[in-house]
Amino acid sequence: MVNKNPSIFPNEKIKGNEQSVVELVQNDHEVVLERIRSPDTDMQRNGTSTTVFVSMEDKSLTKDISLFDELENRSLKNRSDNLKKICPDPENNEKLIGQLPQAVLLITNLKEAEVRKHYPHLRPGGHWKPEDCTTEHKIAVIIPFRDRQTHLTRLIDFLIPVFRRQRLDFRFIVTEQYGNNLFNKGRIMNAAFRLAERLNVTCVVFHDVDMFPQDDRNFYGCPPTPRHIGAFVSNLGYQLWYKEIVGGVLAISMDDYRTVNGYSNMYWGWGGEDDDMGKRIMAQNLTIERPDPTTGRFTMLKHVKRKRIAPKLVYKLLDEAETRYRTDGLNVTAWKILKITLRPLYYHIYVDVGKPPSEWV
Repeated sequence: MVNKNPSIFPNEKIKGNEQSVVELVQNDHEVVLERIRSPDTDMQRNGTSTTVFVSMEDKSLTKDISLFDELENRSLKNRSDNLKKICPDPENNEKLIGQLPQAVLLITNLKEAEVRKHYPHLRPGGHWKPEDCTTEHKIAVIIPFRDRQTHLTRLIDFLIPVFRRQRLDFRFIVTEQYGNNLFNKGRIMNAAFRLAERLNVTCVVFHDVDMFPQDDRNFYGCPPTPRHIGAFVSNLGYQLWYKEIVGGVLAISMDDYRTVNGYSNMYWGWGGEDDDMGKRIMAQNLTIERPDPTTGRFTMLKHVKRKRIAPKLVYKLLDEAETRYRTDGLNVTAWKILKITLRPLYYHIYVDVGKPPSEWV
């Protein structure tokens, strides 16, 4: 059962019983769309976000259309997209400006309400698509998050104008681990991918919260093969240190993500899961595409560097990655979505990843 005490979720308040909608991703990998009508269900609707707390075992739920699908499609019903021109490709896009100013990254007190006010045309979930052309690049930007709210707000504020100039159909998913146990980035990213599937996107972009592009010609659209967008990073001397590296920012189609079986569920603490993903991609003989070194640069914000908890376990898992990936990943639901909040700037999901094995503690 999900803990219905709202105090466990920061900055959340419950305002009584109202009708809303939630998607539950169950252990059999099926997404169930439910409309909540139970008088015992706690939920919030305050004009800025929609939250639903619900038990995975609640039998009173009846199948219905998803609120998320409604919000994605409501404003599109009367639009004749087939009459529009195709959005320009990056090489012919005159809206791009090239190098991006980095001084704004010094801002530390930016509030989500300020960002929302600055971009009034965003739909809930930080969703935007071009009105003057049709794009085939429908992306969900998945941001794994823990304890870096100022970074998160700055990142979303920074990326919105870049994506608009690139003429992308975009939305954001912030995926956060429930509780204070060891971090498991792979599990919360697999959970976020399941939500992205319900949003009918064509690809996902996994984006660390402290990574900021230096040039808007570095395209975030859906690639024909996995694309390591964040290949050349300031704190790594803008060098590509080894062939499997795909950390920081990775764009991958929905089909390719399923082919490599998503991220590993087995890495606890910080580090290892991104290199494991690189090995999975190469094991499937998929090419890792990368941007030009001059336009593909990223600034990584400074933060306290976290040490690997059990480096020997990490290296052992990496040695086995090419043979283990078929049985460890998206096809094993080692997590549970506890709550989905639809905010003005992003979908916010809380994920229970379980407890780490004793050898990691």
